[in-house]
Amino acid sequence: MAKIRINGVSYDQSNYTVMLSVTETRVVEGEDTESPIGEAAIRFPSGTEINDIKSRIIDAAEGIMKAHKNAKDKRKDIEELEFPEIT
Repeated sequence: MAKIRINGVSYDQSNYTVMLSVTETRVVEGEDTESPIGEAAIRFPSGTEINDIKSRIIDAAEGIMKAHKNAKDKRKDIEELEFPEIT
């Protein structure tokens, strides 16, 4: 299961920027470890409603998850390729 992490919020004149990452729990050497999947920065005008901000954060996280899945699928395809020995 993936988790959304808010890494920071900054304010510049009339906009907020939310920095977020998406992580998933993986078992490494028998222990659960949080592994990053991707990051995003989202900009909002200062008057943006909190529910709209939440919705945009979720949309960004879903985009990160989709890109991660596509990359995993492509990796499987690449790993199935046969390569010649290099001498």
